[in-house]
Amino acid sequence: MNPPDVAERLTLSLLLLWGAATLGWWGLAFPPVATPPPWLAVVQAVCFGTTAGGLPAPYGWGALIAGPLGMLAVLLVGWGRDLLGVLGRLRRQPLALVALSALGLALLAQAGWVAWRVALQELPPSVFRGTALSGTAPVDPLPEGYPRQSWPAPDFRLVNRDGREVTLADYRGRVLFLSFAFGHCTTVCPVVVRNVAQALGELPPDRVGALVLTLDAWRDTPGALAGIEARWGLPLAVQWLSGRPFEVNAVLDRYQVARRRDENTGEIDHVALVYVIDPQGNIAYALLNPLPGWLVEAARRLGAGPA
Repeated sequence: MNPPDVAERLTLSLLLLWGAATLGWWGLAFPPVATPPPWLAVVQAVCFGTTAGGLPAPYGWGALIAGPLGMLAVLLVGWGRDLLGVLGRLRRQPLALVALSALGLALLAQAGWVAWRVALQELPPSVFRGTALSGTAPVDPLPEGYPRQSWPAPDFRLVNRDGREVTLADYRGRVLFLSFAFGHCTTVCPVVVRNVAQALGELPPDRVGALVLTLDAWRDTPGALAGIEARWGLPLAVQWLSGRPFEVNAVLDRYQVARRRDENTGEIDHVALVYVIDPQGNIAYALLNPLPGWLVEAARRLGAGPA
């Protein structure tokens, strides 16, 4: 094998590696599943951020585009001539032709999937399945096989709008919707909290409760909670909790809530997560961006049916 052949094979391998890396990178942001598992939601929130529609935040789109383009630029600068040689001799290299064709088709299929996901944002809310974009019930119910968890919910002692301490034990004997948000959020947080409040209104008040744990204890101080709840139009049954930052963050860590705070702006990227805790104090469901109907169904399965 002469040196040009070695260089061209190396270039072909690098090109295929670039394609596989691009597929994997975009696959993390747009997995072909209706509800990604919790570990994947954590990765998405940290790497790409989350908007109300479940799409990447603006900086996440930048990372998705800049990463593959930067890798391709390095490939073209370092091995551009060899790459032209590979492409010029594809007819005589059937295996290389098949590999590159498969890569191209996979990239096109992924591009179509991403375009479809983005296009959903322009469709009526009834189109969505389990994604919190509207206050309407989902077209499909919570799947029968949706993973049921069973691990003790960590206890906490935080403060509500009245300055009163609230603990997880206060809700023993009831189903509890536990969500996470911050008062300055204008994207996913209001949607998630509103959907929790709507689900709560469809369930017996003596059998179901709802708490919102702040992600921003620096600004969502106990004294600010009443104003946040009023601004968001929350019923009194939904309690927003805060406390000293180190206490709140310790609770968030125990609940494995992935988040990242911009120290300059105070904005927080996080997972749009709602835990459904059973009357015995165990986390039964971890739902990502759930619509009210999903929450109602989860509560029903735990023994708290609609009013």
